[in-house]
Amino acid sequence: MGAQMSLFNLHDGYAEASVRGNRSALLTPEDYRKLTLCETLEDLRSALEDTDYAGFMQDEPLPITVTAISARLREKMADEFRVLQSLADQPLRQFLEFIVAERMIDNVVTLIQGAMNGKSQEELMAKADPLGWTPEMKALLAIDATNGYEDMYRTVLVETPVGGYFEDYLDKKQESGDQENLSELDLEIMRASLKKSWLEDFFSFCNQLPWTTQEIMADILNRQADFLCLSVTLNSLNSPMGGQTKLSDRNALFPHFGYLYPAATEALRKATNEQTIRAAIDTFPQYLEVFEQCRGYYIRNTDQEQVNENQFSLEDALYRQELTMYEMAFEQQMHYGVFYSWVKLKEQEIRNILWVADMILMNRRDTCMDMVLPIFAPRI
Repeated sequence: MGAQMSLFNLHDGYAEASVRGNRSALLTPEDYRKLTLCETLEDLRSALEDTDYAGFMQDEPLPITVTAISARLREKMADEFRVLQSLADQPLRQFLEFIVAERMIDNVVTLIQGAMNGKSQEELMAKADPLGWTPEMKALLAIDATNGYEDMYRTVLVETPVGGYFEDYLDKKQESGDQENLSELDLEIMRASLKKSWLEDFFSFCNQLPWTTQEIMADILNRQADFLCLSVTLNSLNSPMGGQTKLSDRNALFPHFGYLYPAATEALRKATNEQTIRAAIDTFPQYLEVFEQCRGYYIRNTDQEQVNENQFSLEDALYRQELTMYEMAFEQQMHYGVFYSWVKLKEQEIRNILWVADMILMNRRDTCMDMVLPIFAPRI
């Protein structure tokens, strides 16, 4: 163990020290309190100038928009991540590439979806995550999305880090005899399929790394796999994927690992309503808690329930549950989990800031903290 720790410091010590420095720059509860006192987006920019975000919008013309704030925040995060990449030796470099690949998957689906809906190139480029951007992706905007996936893969995605996942998806579609549909539902199925392949690949890679990284990333990725199973199941309830004839297609999206795997995953494969989902996860109290928080978002009795504008989606609920897990990754030393955790915490910080910005714009400053999840807040 001592030799392993010495080798870690030799190759990755400086990069780990850098990401821990980035962790100390995250906004504090006091910073958020100051943001909630802002009356305009210009005030919000000024308040952020007193934090690690100093100068991040100094050249932005007035009036400030939420879209501009979002773009500058994500660009700053991507720049900080690229610095970490420049410091990384193998296998840390490959580990960081897996983090980038997850954002690439989201970018590909977002660009295809936007092109199908007739969105402008400027709007789609603004929505793309700079952390998962490659020059090849711009070519997606010039392809007729209605012609199917094959052309997109052969001309654009084959040379990207997510090309292999996309090829696997195309192979499975051909084996099943499916036509190349490009409906909204099909795009979400594609996203889930690509994420499943990425998760399984990342999990296998992390199992080859030193023990501390294995242990921390196993916990993180097992939970990610479980949430993908739950997300696919819940989202299928109000779609054709929830019918008996489509269950095999839905169940093919479940990862072959996770805390739910195999027994609870097998039960979820047969779940088609609230009762069967609850029964499948009955022995997992942390997931039952998440299910209770978001069940109304997916399962509604229209005669008895009104839609609550503050209803949690599964994504909202899992952010709340996972936050402590990412914070705790920083309690241990000499492992790669801090890099993944910092990215997740930084993304939550950006969501926090954008929520406050939206509430300011809507003149609802009294609700600014309703959906903000302070990071590394003092615990009583």
